[in-house]
Amino acid sequence: MMKKTKAFFQKHAVVIYTVLGIGFVFLLWWLTSLIVKATVLSTFPGPEDAIPLFISLLGQQTTWLAVGGTLLRLVISFAIAFVLGSLMGVIAGVSKGFANFMRPLVVTLRTLPTAAVILILIVLLRPAFAPIIIVFLIIFPISYESMATGIKNVNKEVREAAKIDGATRLQSIVRIKIPLSMPYVLLGVVSSLGLGMKISIMSEIIAGSNRISGLGRLIHLAYIEADMTRIVAISIFAVILIGVIDLGMYFAKKKLKKH
Repeated sequence: MMKKTKAFFQKHAVVIYTVLGIGFVFLLWWLTSLIVKATVLSTFPGPEDAIPLFISLLGQQTTWLAVGGTLLRLVISFAIAFVLGSLMGVIAGVSKGFANFMRPLVVTLRTLPTAAVILILIVLLRPAFAPIIIVFLIIFPISYESMATGIKNVNKEVREAAKIDGATRLQSIVRIKIPLSMPYVLLGVVSSLGLGMKISIMSEIIAGSNRISGLGRLIHLAYIEADMTRIVAISIFAVILIGVIDLGMYFAKKKLKKH
């Protein structure tokens, strides 16, 4: 019996620990709500308050339009940033001169104060475009550095073997360096998608425009109405979306390792 239990635990360790981790998060959430209610002259909704509202929001068309709007902006921003970042990352990986040329731009983008940039973009552009551009500015350096690092870290022996086999520089990049860089690229994708989702929602909140359909706008409206329970319930959607994205990337990375 003990051996069967141990074997079952080892086989499903990832699922078991994940479920325990989720339970721990809910426990911390519940305890935090109790502490806030007991020590602060305000309330913080616990799971017993936010989850029923979250379930009711599942049946509202407005909620799904908001989820779709946020995801659409994320996909557009990510696609543009990933393509440009990966392309320039490949060039930087094989050219030190280009890498040095790009370094100031990448460092600048990585250190930009996100909230300040959002405010500037809202003033300069239509509010609907601000979230797309700010997410692009966040994801681009991650995609660029992931690809550049992957190209640079390709095993020297593999590169030499390609030269011996008569592969041209272009063939070496396309058939060897880029495929071997995929673990680094996938890691960058995982990091940038979750971060991009959070930045997109934050920019929607700051923009606060009725022309933007997104989770951030719903949170902004709930904030205006001082409805903390609704803010937490809507935030659960963002947590679930990011979790699903991370889970998908986890299985993709696992499948890539097998190959």
